[in-house]
Amino acid sequence: MLWSSILKQIALLGGLGNAPFAPGTVASIFAGIPAACLLAFAQKPMAAAIITLIFFLSCYAADETAKKMAKHDPKEVVIDELVGYLVTMLWFPITAKSLIVGLAAFRLFDIWKPWPVSFLDQKIRGGLGIVLDDVGAGIYAHALLWLTLRIWE
Repeated sequence: MLWSSILKQIALLGGLGNAPFAPGTVASIFAGIPAACLLAFAQKPMAAAIITLIFFLSCYAADETAKKMAKHDPKEVVIDELVGYLVTMLWFPITAKSLIVGLAAFRLFDIWKPWPVSFLDQKIRGGLGIVLDDVGAGIYAHALLWLTLRIWE
């Protein structure tokens, strides 16, 4: 019971998943941005390793919480937004421009879900599916952020 409660708190990023409006965006702003700022202090290989560990923890927490809630991809589970935003921001310098453009790009691709993100969202079940589509959106957002910063500089 205690372990289940801990996993739910992880999956909901504390109470961010209970935000009454746009919990994914709320989580990206209030958990993703601070986490990206902290992750920027890590060496590149360490940053990638940390995101990988968070990915696996997220898959597990999202899977267990979704089962308890008896939902495929509960909107309250927002740990996947954290992972996706961290993928978006990986190895970029932390500036107001990169944080805001990265956030907008990630939310765009997470909501739009272009192929193959839509495939991941529809075909892969459980915690892996919940998190993997956000990783895919984060990869697209990472590429768009890179292009935007190259053009905008």
